[in-house]
Amino acid sequence: MKHLTHLQIWFFSKRHVLAKNKQFYYITQAAYLFGMIAHAMGIPMFYELGIHELVTFNAVFSVPAFLIALILNRRGKHNFAFLWAFLELLFHQVVTTYYLSWDIGAYFWLIYLAGLSFFNSQWQLRTQISLLITVITAFILLFLFCQEGVYSIDINLLKNYYLISGVTVFMVLSLLIYYFVSTTTKAELLLKQEQEVTKKMLHKIEGLFGQQVSREIAAEMIDSEKEIESKQYSATIMFLDIRDFTLLADSRPPSEVAHIQNVVFSALIDIIRVHHGNVLQLLGDGLMAVFGAPRANTTHAQDAVNASFDILDKIKHLSEIGHIPKIRVGIGLNTGDIVAGNLGNDTRKSYSITGKNVIIAARIEPLNKKYNSQLLISESVYTEINSSEIETEELGHIPLKGIELPVNVYKLS
Repeated sequence: MKHLTHLQIWFFSKRHVLAKNKQFYYITQAAYLFGMIAHAMGIPMFYELGIHELVTFNAVFSVPAFLIALILNRRGKHNFAFLWAFLELLFHQVVTTYYLSWDIGAYFWLIYLAGLSFFNSQWQLRTQISLLITVITAFILLFLFCQEGVYSIDINLLKNYYLISGVTVFMVLSLLIYYFVSTTTKAELLLKQEQEVTKKMLHKIEGLFGQQVSREIAAEMIDSEKEIESKQYSATIMFLDIRDFTLLADSRPPSEVAHIQNVVFSALIDIIRVHHGNVLQLLGDGLMAVFGAPRANTTHAQDAVNASFDILDKIKHLSEIGHIPKIRVGIGLNTGDIVAGNLGNDTRKSYSITGKNVIIAARIEPLNKKYNSQLLISESVYTEINSSEIETEELGHIPLKGIELPVNVYKLS
């Protein structure tokens, strides 16, 4: 028993076998072992029949061929081992049919070999087709020229050998089909499971990603085959600040402050999204948003103004119904060319905007304190919107820090 265990370990050692070839290795190794034993058993049978050529062929070629295939397969030479065993089976059927006639039924094994041509998935298609053509050619030639064999054997023995060959091939073919069907079914099931896991993970990633940036930006980043490149857009930039937020935070516990922030920002983000804007940053007591990027449109200035008025109305409403304390916000808008895209380095990147027009919007927003206003816009915004139904007040050209020329600013109400 101990010797048998050692023999099994030797035959099925997988030291040189890659993980991806393990299943193929076990199946073929068992087949080579079976082939070696079966051909060894044929030696005494052919000896009793007096067919010494087949005795010699089995002893000198067939049995050693399967032993060589076993050794090659064990050393990881799976393709060479498979080809070696394949050719042995082909030659064996040709020789057997030549000596014992077509009626011996050895051609059943040629049918089996035709299917076996495609068993090794590592072979190229041209190799598989070449082997199939070789098998078909052998089948035709044997049918045409080997209807009668060199030896004549008893008709009953001939029928028995024919029956055994046919039944054996049918069984082996059935096992092959079962292997392919079960393997395919398992692979499809595994693929479906992996797709479900991937779908759930992607949905989770999109959800988490969409919480960090707008859904439009998240969708573009996920759908893009390559990294989003920085591009120039004509856009409108919004900066918003909650007035006296520090005093508000100091007079309330952190949990209440966080609740107020969540209520306010949730409402603001929804309004900006409805008006085709994207919130890029939440700044504790304020936010930065852009209209017209990354999806360009020609109404970004009007969208930004409409969103601003809706924000002011929403803040007032939330205060009146008691969801938040009475607060005021200041909004600054500017329109112009910006650069938008993934900004940062290899370790840390974020979708953001940059350029002089971003700075102008950031500088306009704090002016709300000076002019006791809640919504200020630059002249570049004013010229792009329908101001006929909006109460406007021109504040004049105002110098802004870091900007070379004064900017004409308008107060909207």
